[in-house]
Amino acid sequence: MPELYAAYGSNLSHAQMQARCPGATVAGAVLLPGWRLVLRRFALIEPDPAATCPVGLWQVTPGHLVVLDGYEGPHTYERTRLALPGGGEAWVYREIRYRPGPPSAGYVARLRQGYQDFGFDPAPLEAALLAA
Repeated sequence: MPELYAAYGSNLSHAQMQARCPGATVAGAVLLPGWRLVLRRFALIEPDPAATCPVGLWQVTPGHLVVLDGYEGPHTYERTRLALPGGGEAWVYREIRYRPGPPSAGYVARLRQGYQDFGFDPAPLEAALLAA
């Protein structure tokens, strides 16, 4: 049964997601009110009532989630449910281990590509990069 996964970091990159989870499909994009993109070594999201964070939605299978669990966790990110604007939920990975930055140039390039792939305004990403 398909699930929704909300990506905010390098998994916004269509090429990366297809390499990691062949067959995953784009299911849309939303702006998450009350969340802010933060960059250290890698991307994370933090609650911030004044912010809005773009996320790409992927339709994935339970098998894809197992693969993503291997990339994202279990000691650095935790998979949890996130309420979406307008209703519904998606899986998201929340950082549980502090890893200082800055992010690598290659990682930043994948983030920028992911923002382009989803057609997002790059302002939240560029603000997070300035603060990193």
